[in-house]
Amino acid sequence: MVEAAPAPEAAEEDPTPIRALVSTSTDPPDDGAGPGRLGRALRSVLRPRRLASMAGLVGLFGLWELYVRLAGVKPIILPPPSRVAVHLAGNLGFYLDNARTTVAEAGLGFVIALAVAMAVATTMVHWPMAERATWPVIVLIQSTPVVVLAPVFMIWLGFGPWPKVLVAALFTFVPFVSNAVTGLRSIDPDAHRVLRSVNASRWQVFWKLRLPSALPALFAAARFCVSLALVGAVVGELYTGSTRGLGYQTRIAQTRSLVDQIWGCIFTLAAIGVIATLITIAIEHRVLRWHPSRANP
Repeated sequence: MVEAAPAPEAAEEDPTPIRALVSTSTDPPDDGAGPGRLGRALRSVLRPRRLASMAGLVGLFGLWELYVRLAGVKPIILPPPSRVAVHLAGNLGFYLDNARTTVAEAGLGFVIALAVAMAVATTMVHWPMAERATWPVIVLIQSTPVVVLAPVFMIWLGFGPWPKVLVAALFTFVPFVSNAVTGLRSIDPDAHRVLRSVNASRWQVFWKLRLPSALPALFAAARFCVSLALVGAVVGELYTGSTRGLGYQTRIAQTRSLVDQIWGCIFTLAAIGVIATLITIAIEHRVLRWHPSRANP
């Protein structure tokens, strides 16, 4: 009886450090000096990694500005970033209106490519004969410059948005299908044997095992494909007779020697690509919190 007495104290004290650790890592204490959300936001922005990223961008544009000013480069050859920023601020509505068109085309192409790639990859993983028949077609698509197909899509589909959407989808299809096949096959053999031992159907194995295993590879492809879809939409606007969009406005600016508009479109497209990539990374971190790669943020 005497030796068993300390047991309740150990049971009561044991969860305390765990609760403290969870509280420290997920819910920073609010000392009353300011809103908790504001403090967390400031700490997030002031992380060394993000500060280094911002410092790199500031350094890039600062060196650009300094070079143009000191070397006396004419704006028609290379305008300083400050001039482009002033131009963007004065024509914000123009760029936002055209950006909506380009983003819609790129986004729809991205979704179509992902859906078709998943269907093709699933078929290839489950039926070896389908894989042997499909890979030559995928290699052919990868080896053919999509730019030369843009006028063909315009002949087939007219002057609407669909030629641009199809070009954007082709730009992103091959990375998606390659990563999807790799991800769907990277399953835990022991987990697969367990599911087979309980007579799980192919759909259950796909939903419970293959798809979760493929998510890291799919997100890795998505981080690149968001920019590729944007490139595809711009290429489609350049070569399929568009009347709107950032690609179309770039072509018009080139024919009229509107240097500020050219760089305004470039800056807008770059900003869209960065924002889309950051959104994809944020979704990836949210969805893949369970994955071992997220153990060390």
